[in-house]
Amino acid sequence: MASVKLYHFKNKVLKDETSPVHLQVIHKRKRRWFSTGVSVKSENWDPIENQIINYPKNEKKLVRKKNYHLKNLLMKAEGIILEFESLEKPYTADDVIAKLKGVDAALFAAFTDKIIEELKKQGKDGNANAYINTKSVFLKKIGKKEISFDEIDYRLLKKFETTLVKDDVSINGISFYMRTIRAIYNRAIKEGVARKENYPFEEYKIKNSKTQKRALTKEELIKIRDVDLTGKPAQAKARDYFMFSFYCMGMAFVDVAHLKVKNVVKGRLHYSRQKTSQLYNFELVPPAMDLISKYSDLKNPEDYIFPIIDPKHPDPYRCYRSRMQVNNYKLKEIQKLLKLSLSLTTYVARHSWATIAKRSGIPTAVISEGLGHTTEKTTQIYLDSFENEVLDAANRLITL
Repeated sequence: MASVKLYHFKNKVLKDETSPVHLQVIHKRKRRWFSTGVSVKSENWDPIENQIINYPKNEKKLVRKKNYHLKNLLMKAEGIILEFESLEKPYTADDVIAKLKGVDAALFAAFTDKIIEELKKQGKDGNANAYINTKSVFLKKIGKKEISFDEIDYRLLKKFETTLVKDDVSINGISFYMRTIRAIYNRAIKEGVARKENYPFEEYKIKNSKTQKRALTKEELIKIRDVDLTGKPAQAKARDYFMFSFYCMGMAFVDVAHLKVKNVVKGRLHYSRQKTSQLYNFELVPPAMDLISKYSDLKNPEDYIFPIIDPKHPDPYRCYRSRMQVNNYKLKEIQKLLKLSLSLTTYVARHSWATIAKRSGIPTAVISEGLGHTTEKTTQIYLDSFENEVLDAANRLITL
């Protein structure tokens, strides 16, 4: 069981010659501190009674208030410890401090659940599901129902990685889980739940492998654009969504699905990316505007532009996921029809825009901005296969 007491840092003297009083929490040989906001001189502090003494009469009310605050804080900490003990679940000294700070939970699963609820309220169901999946897989693989942030160290992450490798999870699949755990840990540090000095991702480095080539050539895109799909309405819709994504700088399918009439303003598209909330404002090129006009009369601001999400569906996210699966299946049919060597999915439009933009001489920084990447490093993963081709061709040109 954790212990708690007030501690006067008499060796730390402030400008007014007082020293701070902190709350000390010790659990499983780990010591943590919480600032009480009170500071006193050494001669005015009773370490046995944990209160301020020998104060001038004119400060009686103020000192009584401070002593009450310290006593109340001590009792609150003891109450938190008893609450944790009664739950019979693992907890740390950091969890006690987190509760004192008003943070809901310092345990990994509980803290992740808090983030998931926030994401759902923000309508970011895709991100929420990524966190749900990561939490579930992580706890299952390490054999625990709950874990504190203190326990997530280099050795545990390597153990988790090893179990994923044994299950034939790809390097990029492992990277996905690790990046999600890292994002949760970073958030916990910002909220004062986890300790920065225990951050495991300084030692543990997340690995990535080059993404398989997913980019089409201009000629292949023209084939998709011009293919005769008369009598195949489902394939025609899939093709239209694919081409619209390409015309809009590789817009993600989830963003295409969520576009509403109100997002179109004077020939420009204003929208917030579902994944990152990044705001976009760009001119719609004529082919993109033609596709919008094909599916919407642009009269009701709240109407979806494309018939992907059913506005009456009780779970819009499930509706979107279902339609995306159907859409990808129809793209595969187009791929077979045109005998394309590359597996056709909604994501190919994104990679194709990035690669063709690079081939057209557009700087990587501009492409990164268009794709909504936070760093050029992510964009470079898209372009790696293209860069190899260009270097090979250049080398052939100068070979003697």
